[in-house]
Amino acid sequence: MKLLKRMNKSNNRKNSGFTLVELVIVMAIMGILGLAVVGFIGTSTKQYKYASKDVDLQYEAQLTMNQIGDLIIDAQKGVKYEPATVAAPVEVASAAPEAGYIATASAEEASSEEASSEEISSDSKLIIYNKDCTYNIIYRPSEHKIYLRKDTLDPATGAVKADGQGKESLMAENVTGFTPDLSEAESKNSVGIVVDFKAGDKKYTSKQNFTMRNKVPTGADVEYVVPEEPISVHIYYGGRDVSGQSISYVRKDNSNVLEFTSKILGGNNPSQDVTWSCTGSTAGSGTTFNPAENTAKLSIGENETSKKFEVTVTSNEDTSKYASVTINVVDTRKWMNTQEIHGLNGGNTEKTWIDQYEVEKSGIKYDVTNFEWHIEAYSLENGVESRNNDIIEYSEAEKADYKGGIKFTYHIKDNTLSMTSGNRIQGKHYRIYVWVTLKTDPSISSNVVTYTYDKQ
Repeated sequence: MKLLKRMNKSNNRKNSGFTLVELVIVMAIMGILGLAVVGFIGTSTKQYKYASKDVDLQYEAQLTMNQIGDLIIDAQKGVKYEPATVAAPVEVASAAPEAGYIATASAEEASSEEASSEEISSDSKLIIYNKDCTYNIIYRPSEHKIYLRKDTLDPATGAVKADGQGKESLMAENVTGFTPDLSEAESKNSVGIVVDFKAGDKKYTSKQNFTMRNKVPTGADVEYVVPEEPISVHIYYGGRDVSGQSISYVRKDNSNVLEFTSKILGGNNPSQDVTWSCTGSTAGSGTTFNPAENTAKLSIGENETSKKFEVTVTSNEDTSKYASVTINVVDTRKWMNTQEIHGLNGGNTEKTWIDQYEVEKSGIKYDVTNFEWHIEAYSLENGVESRNNDIIEYSEAEKADYKGGIKFTYHIKDNTLSMTSGNRIQGKHYRIYVWVTLKTDPSISSNVVTYTYDKQ
């Protein structure tokens, strides 16, 4: 009986569960462990953020230095540093250091009287001069940023073109200092750059020296140097520089006037005064040469038998400077045939073709691929022809399109050229000349076919 009572008491104790003291002890242990885990996670997170800021600043510093270095290394004309003309914004304690920036007082607050002038700025600037542009590296303390701006220059004067100033693009942020060092530029041809970065409570300073490829002037007084180019004289014909060249000219049935212009380049605004001369004409042929300042006209007379002329222009300021061009009047053959020309007025289409019989009769083997077509368009005003571009070729699959100022179109297929005009060209006069030359011997040419347009 006693044994049975003991067993019942033991069973009752086993089924009674945890006591309040035991529960309190367990909860205390779990709380301690939880606080340890949370502390560990928080510490790890802070260490990660701190390390991440460090890496980000170093990466931004390296990227910024690479960009600045590339520009300095390739400097062509000079490197100039313009420091700030007023004190940089004054740093004050940040109300929110985790935001990653430091609060500043504005330039106006730092120097209210000076800031009223347009000539002063808290920005500093490193300028890299090249032949046709400048790169402006601008440090703006009020924003803690570095900007890059490219300005296009007039090579003749070094001034920024009217539409040449570029837009500023962001190069770096979180910047608290930008200091170029030009002290070794003269001795070592090297430029030093120091850039300070700060994000939150993390700081990083990047220092690097860049050696320039070219020996260029540096300092606060460097200005753009206009490239010195030797003086040279040039002759232009049909808008093309033909100095020292030989050109071929095919005589037309009516007017045969070649117009030349001169231009003296190089130096500092050289005089454009020139003297023209022409040799090669035959006496009594009616050929004339009429110079007037920087233009000259060679009019080939109807009785001219000479096949070669030379036009020369000489600088009056320096007679050792001159240019000449040789004009070869090509041998013409009556190879071109055409339908009766009624004029291109009113949208007409005219055709001209290479006559195989005439080609073979002149002793040339006929092969349509051995001919090169020539088409020149001129507007006619007061009896004077002026070269223009109111003509374009179109393929067989295309349609003639007279938009964009184009007045005439043509299409070449096999040995035939088709010329078409627009039908709304009012009060204009045009002459379009068409001929072919041998590809193997450009001095041999066909006769010239003239298309006219004289719609009132």
